[in-house]
Amino acid sequence: MDDEVKRDDTLELELDGTIELDDWDPPDEEEAEGDEPSDAAFAAEVEAKIAALRGLYVETQRDAVLAEQFERLLTEKDSGVEIRRWAGIVVKAASGAGKTTMVGRFLKNHPRVHGFGSDDSDFVHIDVPSPVTNKSLGLAVLRTMYPQGRGVAPAGSNASREADLRLSDIWEEVRNMASAYGVWGLWIDEAHDLGNGGPNMLAILQSTFKRWMAHEHRPILILSGTPEIESLFQTREFRRRFLTVESPTLSAVTDTPQLRQVIAKYLREVGLGVDESLREFMPRLVHAGTYQIGWTLNVVIEAIREALLETAEHLSVEHFAESYRAIVQCSDRDNPFVANDWSGIDTVMQRGRKDAEPEPRKRRRKRDKTPW
Repeated sequence: MDDEVKRDDTLELELDGTIELDDWDPPDEEEAEGDEPSDAAFAAEVEAKIAALRGLYVETQRDAVLAEQFERLLTEKDSGVEIRRWAGIVVKAASGAGKTTMVGRFLKNHPRVHGFGSDDSDFVHIDVPSPVTNKSLGLAVLRTMYPQGRGVAPAGSNASREADLRLSDIWEEVRNMASAYGVWGLWIDEAHDLGNGGPNMLAILQSTFKRWMAHEHRPILILSGTPEIESLFQTREFRRRFLTVESPTLSAVTDTPQLRQVIAKYLREVGLGVDESLREFMPRLVHAGTYQIGWTLNVVIEAIREALLETAEHLSVEHFAESYRAIVQCSDRDNPFVANDWSGIDTVMQRGRKDAEPEPRKRRRKRDKTPW
């Protein structure tokens, strides 16, 4: 793999071979002479580097599975059969696996999908509304299709029309609009939330989806969510109509060489080397990342942010400890990069308490390691 990284490059997670610690270090570069940048300029420079890292995508085997299953749906769709066997795809993975990023990137780059994410895309996307009811879900889908009419008023101007729709009409209207405006795909993200309305509402929604699956002009359906989504489709009828894409969990035993190569790409992008303290830290990293690729790489990027703010030359385990402490607000006893009994820490629960951004941090000087 070429060491040069472009913003749109895909980083392969499944690579052969191993990487030695010395091979992680990027080539030395001469430092530019001049005045030290202001705090604001320095912060902007760091954030630009972090944004560049977040713009890189790590591809795994599940991307290939998604492409294969989607192609299976398209082949059946193009065949012109009146009754299609497949209704769509269920993408299931634990929180932090990056499934939303994966599906969004796939649809945006697929040659058959027009303008995904724009107002006139032929493949629309919604999150499950709250509270979820048959009507609120149907109206959420309708609102995404209004722009496809190219002249149809925005959703807010259709309030009276929405109020006039009877419950039994909503999904018929969805199918009619999809047919009229050329919408051939619908992606419902966070689909595990369909169960939040309780068992009675879930039964109604299941009936709605059954009717949807039986309709000749239905769009392809992608449902993505956590493994709890399985409880929504326990019947044989549902299971046989949806193809499945699952995200495997990471393993520090088998995935360490590949993760090292990805981290090496990140470090070359920002000009950092690797500290000796990272030689045996991978099991701690995978545990801190809740064994999910998306969250694990987020932990790595936040540690790199910490190193850049400190103007360090090498990424070390101390940067991981400091950034993790800032993200989840934990003590050293509960920090998997510090604690001796790190494997017993419930990092999933920690992430649930504060699953987002670290506290804003300013430039820090290099730690003084002088022994006197």
